[in-house]
Amino acid sequence: MRISALSSIVLASLLLPSVADAAVRVQVGHFAPFAASREASAVTVRVNGADALQDFRYGDITPYVNLGNAGRYTIEVLPSGTSTVAIIATLDLADGDYTVLAIGNGTLRPLELLPLADDNAMTPAGSLRVRVVHAAPFSASEQDSEVSVRTDDGGIVGGLAKVGYRAVSPYLTLPAASYDLKVAKPDNSRNLIDLAPLALPAGAVLTVVATGDGVNQPLGFSAVPLGTLPIEDPVDSSRSGHWKDPQAETQGFAFTPLPGQNRLFGTWYTFGDAGEDLWLTLDSCGSAPGSTLCDRPGSFDNRRAVLTVYGVSGGTFRGAAAGQINVAGTATVEFSSCRRARVSYELGSGRSGSFDLDNLTPGEACPPAP
Repeated sequence: MRISALSSIVLASLLLPSVADAAVRVQVGHFAPFAASREASAVTVRVNGADALQDFRYGDITPYVNLGNAGRYTIEVLPSGTSTVAIIATLDLADGDYTVLAIGNGTLRPLELLPLADDNAMTPAGSLRVRVVHAAPFSASEQDSEVSVRTDDGGIVGGLAKVGYRAVSPYLTLPAASYDLKVAKPDNSRNLIDLAPLALPAGAVLTVVATGDGVNQPLGFSAVPLGTLPIEDPVDSSRSGHWKDPQAETQGFAFTPLPGQNRLFGTWYTFGDAGEDLWLTLDSCGSAPGSTLCDRPGSFDNRRAVLTVYGVSGGTFRGAAAGQINVAGTATVEFSSCRRARVSYELGSGRSGSFDLDNLTPGEACPPAP
């Protein structure tokens, strides 16, 4: 982002009777993914006919700019180097702070400005305030655009179970802590955006924006005024399948990701010391086999998982009585793709090692091999 000294002087001289008397402050975020590169997304922003921002690109956020007294302001957005007005809005602004977001991609959703009234009052001790904006134009359908905001184990955050495009949540007062959140479909069947663990400090007042259209710009998160937030690969079903140990023809793994809980479940079919069939159960949550609870939320990030390995003994064929479940050790799986992985294991009694795996049954979520 470039906010030139000249632009600031022009803005102040044309709009402000006195900076000290300014009653309206505005910060602007460019979240309109209408171009496939940041360079091609560059725009000029005019306020009341005067250039205020130049070379303002996708993902850029300004600090607060003093506009002046309460009143009517006309904001125009023009692609850089052109005289074409792509967005125009007239805003009646009372005294206070505002965030104005440029959103839409011009195809699935129209280009427009989304003005928000800010609340920058002091937060309670040890807490912060966050509001969430859905500005990701990945679908033209209102129903298909709806999302939920969840913790990695699938819990709904702040009642945000069905959030439509352009929706803005109330400010949520949260304790200052590390957060690991994601955006998923309302039924939690598919993850769309997965935030990497992020420590949010006390006293912060943030507007967290879901961004991107998945075509011109990737889906992601940005926080006003911090900027782009780190994300992880959303957990999906691409790692599911039967994975063969190429060094042992009749042995391998079956893996099943559970995207709703960012969890990986599996079985390991191999042989015991006496040559008997041996099936081991694996779970990244470290929960008892068959449990729907997750003791380690977010334990799978679509790339790596440390799985608790369970052995079962004392059962009978199709017997009603449960066998004895014991923790046999741990196994770490690292996926280099949806077709290749490597497993390392520690099973006690000196049993440890590592080997590669090939996916014998890649599903529809796994792209065709080149």
